[in-house]
Amino acid sequence: RSHGLADPARLQEARARWLGELAVQESKVARVSRPGKVARGASEVARRTCGAGK
Repeated sequence: RSHGLADPARLQEARARWLGELAVQESKVARVSRPGKVARGASEVARRTCGAGK
């Protein structure tokens, strides 16, 4: 009945994939406008994602 969404590992994987795609899209958009700001934002997202995995 939970459709597998109750599984923490799968939920984490889905969130990580979603965050990754979001970061990629943001970097693509921001790279055009402000490259420096993008790099900081991407690393920030990566740091948060890694921390959530622990």
